Amino acid sequence: MPFMKLLTIHNKGTEQVVMVDKKKRKGGSVPVSSLGHVAIAVPDLDIAMNFYKEHFGCEVSEPVVVDTQLIRMAYVHLGDTNLELMEPIGEESPISKFIERNPNGGIHHICLRVPEVSKAADGARRAGLRILSGEELAKGYEGQDLFFLHPKDTFGTLIEIE
Repeated sequence: MPFMKLLTIHNKGTEQVVMVDKKKRKGGSVPVSSLGHVAIAVPDLDIAMNFYKEHFGCEVSEPVVVDTQLIRMAYVHLGDTNLELMEPIGEESPISKFIERNPNGGIHHICLRVPEVSKAADGARRAGLRILSGEELAKGYEGQDLFFLHPKDTFGTLIEIE
């Protein structure tokens, strides 16, 4: 069998099994230094920005358009970390599909920071974790390298590494 059972989780009568490809697992790891942000997909960025300002007194960045990801986004500043609010701009945006399934929005992914993204990607591959962009690292809106780990390898959570 090419896959190795890593862990079984039992929750209220259901079972989730996390599998790792034995052939790809070679002792790698992704050394995390901090939480970068928690990303929330929202149907209307302006309403979401005002919500965090008015109800929690948070400082919120000016919105920016990220053409490569087809989103409009803003950061809610929370001390050492941020919430990343993302609104889709176009039907081709991956966030559009998320909003279709979750009309009120919701947590889309978490972002973990690492000292060196390319080394973290190599470690993830050695650990048998699938990178959604394949071999190429993606670019963030500030030009930083990043990649996403497949949620089936990370307990159902989409994880961005930057």
